[in-house]
Amino acid sequence: MTQRIKPPRPAWAKWLWGGGVVLLAVVIVVAVVVVVPAISKANRTCGTGVEERGENSECVGTTDGEFVFSPDLAEVENRIHQENTETVGSGKPYVTVAVLLPMTLTDHDILSPEWVRHQLEGAYIAQHRANKTQSWGSVPLIRLLLANPGSQLKQWEPVVDDLIGRTGADRIVGVTGIGLSLGTARSAIQKLSDHRVPVVASHLAADEFSQIPGFLRVSPTSSTYGSSMAGYLKPTAHTAAVVQDQNPGDLYPKTLATAFARTFADAAHRIVGRTESYDSSLPGIENTFLQMMPNICGDNPDVVYFAGREDHLKSFVAQLAQRPCLDRHLTVLTGDLAQVGPPGPEMRRGLQANVTVLAPGLAHPQAWRDHPESFNKAAVASFEEPGCDGCFTAVFPRERLDDGIAILAHDAVLTVVWAIRGIPRVLPEEVTAQDVLQARNRLHGQSAVPGASGMISFDDRGDPVNKAVPILRVRLDATPEFVELYVPAG
Repeated sequence: MTQRIKPPRPAWAKWLWGGGVVLLAVVIVVAVVVVVPAISKANRTCGTGVEERGENSECVGTTDGEFVFSPDLAEVENRIHQENTETVGSGKPYVTVAVLLPMTLTDHDILSPEWVRHQLEGAYIAQHRANKTQSWGSVPLIRLLLANPGSQLKQWEPVVDDLIGRTGADRIVGVTGIGLSLGTARSAIQKLSDHRVPVVASHLAADEFSQIPGFLRVSPTSSTYGSSMAGYLKPTAHTAAVVQDQNPGDLYPKTLATAFARTFADAAHRIVGRTESYDSSLPGIENTFLQMMPNICGDNPDVVYFAGREDHLKSFVAQLAQRPCLDRHLTVLTGDLAQVGPPGPEMRRGLQANVTVLAPGLAHPQAWRDHPESFNKAAVASFEEPGCDGCFTAVFPRERLDDGIAILAHDAVLTVVWAIRGIPRVLPEEVTAQDVLQARNRLHGQSAVPGASGMISFDDRGDPVNKAVPILRVRLDATPEFVELYVPAG
């Protein structure tokens, strides 16, 4: 049999084979570098400007209200989205204020869904009133962006980077909100400051934030809370014990304790015993509180100052029902009651055990009625006014105001409005974040912001000066009641 002779492969064949290998390699690289990340990002996308991030797969990012972060935020976000749509379509000059705060919560958060909702409701009322009334001028109009950095602001960096990148295109002139005195909050504010974006915090107390350039806050500082309670109690109490959270990641408790002790202690008043400490970053807090009871009774203070967060206050008060000196009345003071609603069963048992809990509030509607001379009528009308259709009580009739959160959120946005509409020689359509930074230096004295929480006159650190503080008492079966309006001396 004759063997068939195989002709040699043509020279071009090896080039075709080599080219095919190269082409296949290119396809694989494109798939790995472009297609797979694109699919991955698409799978992470929650909505325009919002995507899943972090260990809890939270939807974080920025929206104009079109994307709803949580079902209980749907109503207020829809209102914000509608107001934004009308603003952009009006043909009038507008600027944007970003509200930056956690809007997706986990079991580890000290914030509540109600706290978040009230923040957005207050911001919306300020936006709506600024756009629809002439109370604080007329232009530029206000557009709101909602920026969610996730639980405990852990995803702050991509969200802040996004805001910084959009300052020009979206006309962002300031950021409000924040809400937590955490290291993540400080990092977020510092980066905004580094890029010359002003921050007006609604509810943020730790004094350390005052060191950041371009920062303002409408809430009292931790020092103000601590010194206000000391000043309020000194006429009737002469000894105090201190309970303090030593959580290294929370700036708030240490400042409270320091300010209270500094204001309270003098020749006629003293701190008794050593500071009773706990660490909220560790387990076993309830047991730690229970173990404090013998010392608290042994020190026999007129008052106990609790320098910690509200959720831990509830546990502490509950353990007071187990103290050995139940026959002696005990008054407990704390930082603020922004998140204390009607007490649960355990806290009620503590209150029923001869205990009174007092604290400064953020703001309270009863103060408007008892001390009308201390408040701006137009600002109060944003919340309650006979026959109104755009004020808080008409728009959100089922919501409470006595936690003060919505009031401060309103005042934070109002501060930006007050600043931008008072800028001389700048056309409304040309107002920038840098103009607001310049204007912040004039928001004091006769040019103070007429907030619903009181007149807000800022010092050179951005803190409100001598701001009136409502004193509240925790009730057994209701939200805290208004006791008095305390105005710090100075």
